[in-house]
Amino acid sequence: MADFVPKDEIGRVEWLKHFAGWMSAHGAGYGFPAAEIAELNADAGAADTAFQDCEVAQAAAHAAVQRKKKGIADGLRRARRIVRLLQPNLAMTDAARADAKITVPDRIPTPMNPDAIREMDTPICVLDHSMPGQVTIHYGPNPHNERENGRPEGTLGAYIQYHRGGLPEHEDGWHILLLVTESPWIHVVHEDTAINHAYRVCWADKRGNNGPYSAPAVCTVSV
Repeated sequence: MADFVPKDEIGRVEWLKHFAGWMSAHGAGYGFPAAEIAELNADAGAADTAFQDCEVAQAAAHAAVQRKKKGIADGLRRARRIVRLLQPNLAMTDAARADAKITVPDRIPTPMNPDAIREMDTPICVLDHSMPGQVTIHYGPNPHNERENGRPEGTLGAYIQYHRGGLPEHEDGWHILLLVTESPWIHVVHEDTAINHAYRVCWADKRGNNGPYSAPAVCTVSV
């Protein structure tokens, strides 16, 4: 037999109040003592009061949480604006910045390990040759999604090499196009007939050191 009492709290309170009222009107006729009927009504009243008090308390708690979040956000927004004005102020010293617990610029450049660029993960090279006469070269750790394709820290950009006619037979067949700093980069190709072009990329640091080249990618450039 299904339970006659609703499963949700508000339904249970409403049912309890209804049943207590029904017992007040009819309970004595079924042999229930007045004291027990009165206790049932008291229980129903206490349940209703507790439910309403809880609803009010929850609403107040929710409002308090929202006020807290807004207060913190408003305060931080104003503080960040002030810090942006303070940082370039010529009167601000590093000691004052430290005392205010705001960013103190690093005055000592960190020496760059010349081997670091060779230990980085090799970039991935992806080509888009859907437009005639050009190849769009996407490169980086995630070239299929440029929004999440930032260069590794410590790199200045990437060297792009290419070979007209597909993969070269020898290593010295690769030619450097240029050093680029942003992906993607568009290579405009001047050809009279469709021909294969191969590309590969490597990271370059700020001192001109370069890491290993990516796996080559080949496409046919249409005219």
